[in-house]
Amino acid sequence: MFSKVVRNTVLVTTLAFPIVPLTSQNALANDIRDFLVYNNNELEITQLYVSSAKSRYWGNNILNSDIVNGSFDMITFGNSSNQCTYDVKAIYSDGTYDLMRQANLCSTYGITFYGHRGDYQEY
Repeated sequence: MFSKVVRNTVLVTTLAFPIVPLTSQNALANDIRDFLVYNNNELEITQLYVSSAKSRYWGNNILNSDIVNGSFDMITFGNSSNQCTYDVKAIYSDGTYDLMRQANLCSTYGITFYGHRGDYQEY
């Protein structure tokens, strides 16, 4: 009876070990290109597009909800590309937009949009 309990314990432990992550959760969740978008404009950012600097296409709006004045949203990447240079376009509630070209997202922690057709700051 005792050997059966030991055998089952060893078996369960052996099967469960590959499920235990060997790296931290943060290391798996973060991408060097992830960045914050902060809205310092009186208008809401209603759409945000991030596209390869080499592409002529913007793709889909990546915001789940509007970014109101004084707030921010975290933009995360879900692909395995090693590309760093992107264009970022923020469209405001009145239809105007700011366009940031050639942003190196591998070295950028965040982008603040101020509005007024082209005012932004990388940090």
